[in-house]
Amino acid sequence: MKSTKLIYLVAGLIAVSVPQLTRAEDAKKPEGRPNREELRKEFQNLTPEEREAKRKEFMEKGAKDLGLDQEELKKLSPEERRAKIKEAAEKKLAELQKKKTDGTITDSEKETLQRLEQRKKMMEGQRGEGRPNRKPDAEKPADKSDK
Repeated sequence: MKSTKLIYLVAGLIAVSVPQLTRAEDAKKPEGRPNREELRKEFQNLTPEEREAKRKEFMEKGAKDLGLDQEELKKLSPEERRAKIKEAAEKKLAELQKKKTDGTITDSEKETLQRLEQRKKMMEGQRGEGRPNRKPDAEKPADKSDK
């Protein structure tokens, strides 16, 4: 009898706390920016041509944020392209951090700064650990026909 009451109490507490947790998650999301799930649903309903056009639009917007020309980047080799993007991202990051310390940063620049900082952390993590989701010594599964 006591254990049943305890289970109901715990279930009630969980039911009350879950909506509050989801509201807190929504509060963290920047205004006007869709989350990953919304983007996934949007892309699922597009034709392949529309998907490609959206992808190009995102790529161009990212390049413009860094002050780069998309057409110019296409002409470079992959190594040169990476180096140029990295250099531009570091320059933009320093510029936005300076604006932040001066107190002259706009909301859109804050979002760009946040994205660049996240990207930098991600890239540093990958360099330090190799690829985080990949085991370097993992063996490939044996072919079933060998057995």
